[in-house]
Amino acid sequence: IDRYAGPDSPRIGIALTEINTNTGGARLTARPNGLFAADAYMTALENGVFTVEWWNTHNGAGQITTVDGETDYGDMGMLSSGACSGDVCQPPPNTPFHPYFGLKMTRELGTAGDTMVATASSGQDVSAHAVHRRDGRLSVLLINKNPDAARTVDLDYTGFTPSAAAPEVRRYARGDSDITGVTGGEASASRVTVPPYAMITVTLSPQAGTGPGASAAQAPGTPRLEAVTDTTARLSWQGAQGAARYLVQERDGAHTRLIGESTGASVTLRNLPPGSTHTVNVLAADASGRLSAPSAPLTFTTGTPRDATCAVTYHQDQSWGNGFVATVTVRNLSATPISGWTVDWEWPTDRQSVSSGWNATFHQSGRQVRVTAPEGAGPLAPDGGSAASFGFVGANDGPNPQPTVFRLNGTVCSSG
Repeated sequence: IDRYAGPDSPRIGIALTEINTNTGGARLTARPNGLFAADAYMTALENGVFTVEWWNTHNGAGQITTVDGETDYGDMGMLSSGACSGDVCQPPPNTPFHPYFGLKMTRELGTAGDTMVATASSGQDVSAHAVHRRDGRLSVLLINKNPDAARTVDLDYTGFTPSAAAPEVRRYARGDSDITGVTGGEASASRVTVPPYAMITVTLSPQAGTGPGASAAQAPGTPRLEAVTDTTARLSWQGAQGAARYLVQERDGAHTRLIGESTGASVTLRNLPPGSTHTVNVLAADASGRLSAPSAPLTFTTGTPRDATCAVTYHQDQSWGNGFVATVTVRNLSATPISGWTVDWEWPTDRQSVSSGWNATFHQSGRQVRVTAPEGAGPLAPDGGSAASFGFVGANDGPNPQPTVFRLNGTVCSSG
């Protein structure tokens, strides 16, 4: 949206108006779908969706199975309708199914007016979400999707110092009939043990004198993109009361790094890579250097050089549920011919890949793809005098956005 809608992008919202899961085994009222509900809601909200709606409140019995030792009624509702399928009947009407408690757990994490913060987990079967509360506390939700083994998670923080007080812990695990308060050794500020197929929310108080609550500066307004080139971006924002200076931080996974600083309510960021995407927040520092809460984020993409010496066209020819066919065409716009070319790009998601291709040699490592000219290929003529085209069959597990930055022999090209 930011890329294609330009200045109108802040006016365009994303609503996720129907969500549920069906693995083919009708795991709909069972515990795995409760874990999915909490994880999916938070993931959507963290990525800018303004509303998420579960399909649905009441539905009706479907395929009857046994999942995790419990009857799964094949019902896409969050609450029981009390219906029967053959001789198997649901619990009384409005009895909560597991997805209800998954959604309820997100309320333990935070509510309106709190700030979602970036998180990352090194374990593939553990999801993590975090919220910085208006009162200065930090809440962390950990979801263990492993049905057989508990997971012990070491917690590490950037920009938050927990107090020595015991955290508040809430759990939903096997044997719990509702969200349950926990005391004892399951969780501390540095380590949490999450039972199999369970969710735990840990809420920590900040060390005295730390955190946004200790700053005399208020949070700045959401940054606006005033102008962007291939290597620079000019941002502005509504100034904050009590601010002595402003810091612009870029999100890098679960961490942030300082990329700009200003005493006024604007800054020009320089030396940005052409064709690169950035998500930034602005924080205000008071006269003592104590930082405010962050502004809402802004995401922008730098352009390609005006004098790009190459051009790449990426076209998706066909697509289906988990695959697609694409053709890429590259031209040399420089004044000299290019022999032995390579084309590089990075997939926007972890679940995109090249399965097979033609008219070139393909190699993928992580998200990075390198395509090498086939043996015997002639040079690319200067000034766009010739073109090289290659194609491939790709695989995608989920969204399939096209790459945004292509490089010919390491040089960023214009793309379309």
